[in-house]
Amino acid sequence: MADVSVMGNEYRQAPNDEAAERAVLGAIFFDVQSEAAIVAAEAILDPSDFYRQKHQEIFKAMQLLVEEERPVDILTLQDKLNAMGQLENVGGIDYLVEISQSSASASNLKFYAQIVHEKAILRRLIQTLTESMTLAYDGSEPSSELLEELGRQLDRLAQNQGDDDLRRIKDVLNEFQENLQAASENDSKVIGIASGYDQLDELTHGFREDQMIVIGARPAVGKTAFVLNIAKNAAKTEKKPVVIFSLEMGAVDLVTRLVAAEGGINSNKLTTGNMQDEDWAALTLAVQSLANMQIYMDDTPGIRMAQISAKLRKLEREVVGRLPEEERDENPHPLGLVMIDYLGLIESANSESRQQAVSEVSRSIKKLAKELHTPIIALAQLSRGVEQRQDQRPILSDLRESGSIEQDADIVAFLYRDDYHPNRAGEDGDEGGNQVEEETVVPIEVLVEKNRAGARGKAELMFNKPTFKFSNMAGTYRQEQSGFGPIPDMSQGW
Repeated sequence: MADVSVMGNEYRQAPNDEAAERAVLGAIFFDVQSEAAIVAAEAILDPSDFYRQKHQEIFKAMQLLVEEERPVDILTLQDKLNAMGQLENVGGIDYLVEISQSSASASNLKFYAQIVHEKAILRRLIQTLTESMTLAYDGSEPSSELLEELGRQLDRLAQNQGDDDLRRIKDVLNEFQENLQAASENDSKVIGIASGYDQLDELTHGFREDQMIVIGARPAVGKTAFVLNIAKNAAKTEKKPVVIFSLEMGAVDLVTRLVAAEGGINSNKLTTGNMQDEDWAALTLAVQSLANMQIYMDDTPGIRMAQISAKLRKLEREVVGRLPEEERDENPHPLGLVMIDYLGLIESANSESRQQAVSEVSRSIKKLAKELHTPIIALAQLSRGVEQRQDQRPILSDLRESGSIEQDADIVAFLYRDDYHPNRAGEDGDEGGNQVEEETVVPIEVLVEKNRAGARGKAELMFNKPTFKFSNMAGTYRQEQSGFGPIPDMSQGW
């Protein structure tokens, strides 16, 4: 990177601290346990973090000496730098003696290293922004791609700002005990965001912060309606902001389904306006109820993950800004739930293959969930392979386009309906499809095939197709206990 940056007509020195760099090297010399000192420095620093090339080469030579199990002193360092052809470039034996006579204390090594690392991050930030400005002035690439690449670069810089220390199990156990105490004082078995469906919440214990939840089904089974019901339930009961990104359906269509589900109104009546008096009364109550919920929608077609991230961060700041000042520090991540419909429609700058593009999107969703400390539900299409089997209940391998979706997700669940006939169902997204015998209310299974924080199993619900409403169904659910014989019937409890 250049030694100076230009701000208007003003030339400015790139951020660096020569004294801190010399102190790091001097502290390694000073510590009789050079290996321990190098390990402590390497936990924070990379050779490229040093601003001056000669300090980079000296640090590399020290690393090599430790790898060769040789002591770090004037003679061994001189020998190693000479072998590397760098002795004269670093200032010769005189500069090594000067470094070795530094008054830097080994006990302050971590402090010195953090200063050097901080300056390196600032230099990389300047370089990243400068390169982006150059490309922006050039105008040869679309702004959306430039913003997405800039977002990735800044994310990498932010990740490199993490704590260098490993966590002792004693400290983690304290956090575990606090969580356990809070759970024991909670009368509900749900410790995250409730879906509103008892059997599903029994399996998942609620959707928790940092989780990526994937809901998969073939077209027309009802997955959009299902997650809209979950979003509505969460906004209503948790009273937290819920965000819906719909890449397939417009915001008005989404609201139509939400109103139908909340008011128990046939959606065809909402579309045609052929309403009876009782429908208008139900509509009024449904609209009032929904208007009081913190539900936010975005129906931008072809949206990119960088745009989704930016919009969620902006909303997070706005929500925090509306909190009383004394509550802001206690609730820096106020979003309750995010829903994306659906994963396969998110645009990616990766043009090598569709599989790699989907993999990149999947990883970005998981990373965003961790960053926002918010569960993200992403819908996914299934391959046609499920239609070729006698038992058409979906399995993990049916996820279309990328195995990384299965790998990244904390929970993977599928929807299955006995009344759904894939070979005859509509492929246009109509939740009802073409049924052999049209029933208005049908049972539907939620098959939890992956669950990092709980058991796999099945939850049974009822789906009212005209109103797009899902509801609990009294009955049993079956919890898989792998390796312990047949699945027990849980209807009578433990």
